[in-house]
Amino acid sequence: MRKTKAFVLSAVLGIAALFALSGLAPLTGVAVGVTPLSLAVSGLLGLPGVSLLVLVGML
Repeated sequence: MRKTKAFVLSAVLGIAALFALSGLAPLTGVAVGVTPLSLAVSGLLGLPGVSLLVLVGML
């Protein structure tokens, strides 16, 4: 039960970070598209997944 809560919290934080990053793209210059794949990555991996999406986007 505890691991499930931690996973859900991580997924919610990752998806929230993805939307926040997408919304702040004009100010930060870092643009990450909100696609089904990016939602899946940020949902499964959480904040590290969002960081991964940003790094891959910079390549």
